Amino acid sequence: MFAWIANIHEAFDFVSGTNDVIVIKHPTGELRSSQFSVQTNAGIIKRHHLGQSVHVYLNGLPTNLHMKIDNEGRCVFPGGGTKPTEEEINLLPVREGRNSLDFRVSGDILASAGLFCWKSTDKIVIVDIDGTITRTDVGGVLASSELGQSLGLLHSHAGVCEVLSGIASSGYRLLFLTARPITRADATRKYLSQIGSEDQLSMPQGALVTSALGTFNTMTAVWKDIKAYKVQQLVEIQNLFGDALEEGETCFVGGFGNHDYDAASYVDVGCQKERVFIIDEDSVIRVEGSTVTYNGYPAMLPVLQELFPPTILLQKQKHQGVAVPISPIGGGASNPFSVNKIPGAALLGEGIGKVWGNVTSTTNDMTTGMGNSLQTIPAVQSFSKVPVPELPKMPSMVIPDLLSRGKPPDYDDPLTHGLVDRGE
Repeated sequence: MFAWIANIHEAFDFVSGTNDVIVIKHPTGELRSSQFSVQTNAGIIKRHHLGQSVHVYLNGLPTNLHMKIDNEGRCVFPGGGTKPTEEEINLLPVREGRNSLDFRVSGDILASAGLFCWKSTDKIVIVDIDGTITRTDVGGVLASSELGQSLGLLHSHAGVCEVLSGIASSGYRLLFLTARPITRADATRKYLSQIGSEDQLSMPQGALVTSALGTFNTMTAVWKDIKAYKVQQLVEIQNLFGDALEEGETCFVGGFGNHDYDAASYVDVGCQKERVFIIDEDSVIRVEGSTVTYNGYPAMLPVLQELFPPTILLQKQKHQGVAVPISPIGGGASNPFSVNKIPGAALLGEGIGKVWGNVTSTTNDMTTGMGNSLQTIPAVQSFSKVPVPELPKMPSMVIPDLLSRGKPPDYDDPLTHGLVDRGE
């Protein structure tokens, strides 16, 4: 039995993965760092890497940081932990914003991530991924898989890039917090970079934090209590701010999620309910603790500056002791029924659309080529000159509203369709 479980465990994690690192810079110049969580595939397919030294590169240059691959395939510092000493982190030549991190073994890059250096006065907006950026939990996992990316599936809520870009342009830092396993970190980064590419507006930069465990351990440990996991991750980040935060103050000002445990975890670390937004599969967003709703991310754009005022204004009003008012304006009620509530329907439709688009494009190219070739035949040229009489127009058809004749099935209950929600 245990051997069978071990085989499943190994089958999931053939790739290495690492979380982004968050470094908070204080006015004194002191740097405080989050964990350097790196899980390699050395315990599965590259066992010759076990015990080897890992050199950490920052922005393409070697640093004073050195790690070692333990028997579980994790990278650890000489003391056995995953966080460098204060002296080590303060010797790093980090620059504000995103820095590149590479973990190398014998010159080869084992894993890559970002090191985000933020100021102790910065404010953070938390963003869940599956079901929040993506339209559904399961569909988001499939869309970011190798198959989904090869098909060009995005499966994202319309307008999500516009809203998050607007928040980032107002000075807020974005934290993408998910309960995905760390071995899916690279695939998640690639997926986030592709969202919005068709609309010429990409997802803004933000730090990605996943579970520090592989797939099997994430399923058995983290998914038992996702709220507790998210609160733990958020508290660790908030502790990096230290004395820069006044009593009762938080570095987190808002969050986006798609489950009640998302909202609960954001509120637990100090977010105001008025800036906690929960989105459903119909893209309807509700404000936590109220009846205010927005019909999708685009409906938030007209009041986005009121919901998330520029951080410069927040800092000014903090010094003056004045609270920033939050807009209560909503964007209308939700629809009672949508085909998106049918499990897999939205993702299946998107996949069929991608495949059909490729088929029709190829078919059009083929028929165009055949048509051009046929035009060279004399008989075809003569037929093309024969006038074709205009046919009478067909009368328009009225399609009855079938859904109005009866109550549609309830797809909200996961037991109805046999699914158990395990999304982030």
